[in-house]
Amino acid sequence: MKRGTDPLEQQLFQMADQEKMILPDTLYEKTEPIFVRLSKQRSGFRMNWKRTLALAAVLTALCSVTVMAAVSAVQQRMEAMNEQEISDYFAQIQTSRVGADHYSRPFTEHEQTRMEELKISYEEAAVFPEKVLTMIPTAKAYKGKGIAFSKDNSTFFLPEEDMSDEELLQIIDFRHRRDYSLQIMNEKITAGETVFLEEQICQEDDFAAAARETAISYTGELEIRMIAAGQEDLFLMGKNAIHRMAAGSSDSELFFDDFHTDTLIHAFYEDQNGTVYLGLNEQTEDTGDRTGGITIAGRPYRPSLWILDADGTVTEKVDLAALPLQGNDSAGIVRSMVVDEQGYIYVRAAGIQDALLIVLDSQGNYVKSITSDTYTSHDMGGLCLGKDGRIYTQIQKGSQMGIATVDLQQGTLGEIFMNLVPEGTVMLDIIAPVSDNGLVFWGYDGIFTYRPGDPKADCILPASEAPFAWENTPRCALPDGRLVFADCTKYRTEGEEVFRVPEYTRFYYLTCTQ
Repeated sequence: MKRGTDPLEQQLFQMADQEKMILPDTLYEKTEPIFVRLSKQRSGFRMNWKRTLALAAVLTALCSVTVMAAVSAVQQRMEAMNEQEISDYFAQIQTSRVGADHYSRPFTEHEQTRMEELKISYEEAAVFPEKVLTMIPTAKAYKGKGIAFSKDNSTFFLPEEDMSDEELLQIIDFRHRRDYSLQIMNEKITAGETVFLEEQICQEDDFAAAARETAISYTGELEIRMIAAGQEDLFLMGKNAIHRMAAGSSDSELFFDDFHTDTLIHAFYEDQNGTVYLGLNEQTEDTGDRTGGITIAGRPYRPSLWILDADGTVTEKVDLAALPLQGNDSAGIVRSMVVDEQGYIYVRAAGIQDALLIVLDSQGNYVKSITSDTYTSHDMGGLCLGKDGRIYTQIQKGSQMGIATVDLQQGTLGEIFMNLVPEGTVMLDIIAPVSDNGLVFWGYDGIFTYRPGDPKADCILPASEAPFAWENTPRCALPDGRLVFADCTKYRTEGEEVFRVPEYTRFYYLTCTQ
């Protein structure tokens, strides 16, 4: 093809030659009429339309070839991984106890914009990072510089300053490598060419390894919504059913299911005599004005407290809707309960007006409220009977978190322990005795141990280092101080309800020492 004298034209045709481009005749046939019309309509159209057509074809095909070349380069980059690399990426997916990626901090707007631009460059122009992203076994291994990915909890650790293009490209490259490894390994497993064995996975972190050694797969059939510790056994709550399971066992057996309507259990406590206390909501008839009831998932429920003897026979049913509640959709849901040595029942429920706790006698009759002019408590705050015989409750003041004992006679808080955890730490849910004079806390930021009187609590496990999903996993504390987590990795839905799949549930037993 004859070249023109225009430098731009010459460069375009040279690029086409280098790309070994062959322009199909059909391209000329389809575009020729367009340029003919264009030349007739515009008097200023001076360029030879044949040459214009050729240049347009060169540009179109050149862009197409460049993108195709980039796609091919990405594929070649993926295929260049060896079997060990592919296995490592696949193992990370299988062993992470978190179902999605997390980041140590949010992306800035500038980083997000550059990430989107670099993703296009990676996929369409073969712009690759100089190095691959570093994978570390756990968050403890992160040194605070650059970027890294914690295999154990699927967390990208990012530097405090804006990330460079190289670091952003490493994240993009990591995602492509992991997706490719998953595809290849699934194909091999389907074809019977390999099997995935958990015992082949390297478990470098001591705590994670110990947690996995105490992980027990559940073989029972209950769809577990919450768990609670009895004096000797674990109790598992599902919809309309309670199971009992020995600590360390893999299976459970039915304890109680004599519910006449759909019932949701939100709190459980077994005292030293084997008496069981249930905070639950029974589905009721829709009265239209919701008087004396609450709404859960669009259905009317009535909050109640049931008391059962050690054999599972109901001895008392207390209507909690008669309490002075604020009338929101969750008002009256019992979040936690504890019973002292005298048989008084301490209840924390959503929507109680002007009180931290309410106290009932052993038959469920109202005794008094525990109040404070200075401190509040969260609906999900922890509550426990310490080994010193005192009741401990979570309290807060602004963003400061703490605990306090309860003075039943005065109806107030007793001894106050504030600023135990870093300011901004979210919630202290489980509070349980871990020794004669020590307590263990579960919070959204981690697990803490504390001796009343010490200035601060010690964080023994940050949430980011846990070998399982953290926030929504049912949990409880055994009398010996161990925390138990019922982690589930697969869910199903029925209408508006979400259910955990029993065969995908594992129990983790974590020993908490001070």
